[in-house]
Amino acid sequence: MASMNSKWLRTVSIFTIGWIISSLIWEIIRGVSVNSHLELIDIDLPTLTVLPIFFLIFISLFAGLTFGSAQYLNESSITKKTSFRELIFRGVLIHILVMLIIYLLIYLYISINELYSILSFTDFLKNPITIINLFYSIATNSIIVIIIQINKLLGDGNLIKLITGRFYNPREELRVFMFLDLKSSTSIAENLGHIKYSSFIQDCFFDLSVVEKHKAEVYQYVGDEVVLTWRIKKNQSIAHCLKAYYAFSNQLKLRSEYYQTTYGTIPYFKAGMDLGMVTVVEVGSLKREIAYHGDTLNIAARIQEQCNIQNTPFMISGATYEYVCNVKGYIFENIEEQKLRGKENYTSMYKVLKKR
Repeated sequence: MASMNSKWLRTVSIFTIGWIISSLIWEIIRGVSVNSHLELIDIDLPTLTVLPIFFLIFISLFAGLTFGSAQYLNESSITKKTSFRELIFRGVLIHILVMLIIYLLIYLYISINELYSILSFTDFLKNPITIINLFYSIATNSIIVIIIQINKLLGDGNLIKLITGRFYNPREELRVFMFLDLKSSTSIAENLGHIKYSSFIQDCFFDLSVVEKHKAEVYQYVGDEVVLTWRIKKNQSIAHCLKAYYAFSNQLKLRSEYYQTTYGTIPYFKAGMDLGMVTVVEVGSLKREIAYHGDTLNIAARIQEQCNIQNTPFMISGATYEYVCNVKGYIFENIEEQKLRGKENYTSMYKVLKKR
């Protein structure tokens, strides 16, 4: 519930900020106050003309709440993999329908209170000021929806980081990294063929969206592997990182019948996790992105490789264990220190099992 409220609040906030900026731009372009807008349709609302800036803020808050909630419900209702184009089209279409409903309510209010002499709702929509506001509203919502989808395309939060140049110079962060890899991927690919195998991976990574509830960020997709990351504070509990893996595994189990029917196999992902200081920096010229560098990523990847050797689905490093050893609901089994591939020193590791 808290995660849902957080996501809803964030979406509403984005739309509210977008509408505040849009309203200010609208006023600058027209070079007039709200009073001039109202005079065009002969509506006498003196309290609004006295404080136009408060009227604009009210409109922006209302628009942010309405359209932000519509966007949140739209995204929550998506239950299958959807193309980027379809996501944008669906979002814009829903906002247009919401706007028409709002305009209908405005028309009914004006008609009931006899504020404006109009014959029908169609006549109201044909009014020049209504048409201008309608198209400007569509443009505003379209831009906000596109920005939201681009932010998701780059990774949640990375768009603003790139725009502000926050990581133009390298910085250090304490982060958890989890490497998730599809077990028996080679044999599955051979059986399915590369086209159907790609659809199979698409479905798996769509089901991975459940980790959003556990504050996970997707750092990279690499073939049939995905890298999740969390920024944390020292001595902060990272139980949500463990929950993320089991939430994903449970989601795949819930959809096992679909995978078996569609692909003839059920996906099974193994995971390795480590925690430590990493360097984060903006890289690239032809294609810019936020990159993480450090031994933490290497160790997490190597621990994930040990899952097959140790015959277990989920393993963590000793450094990670220090942060989760007191978390209830899990069993941590220490295994003999291993010399991981490419590493000179031995690394302590733990198997992670969820209590039933």
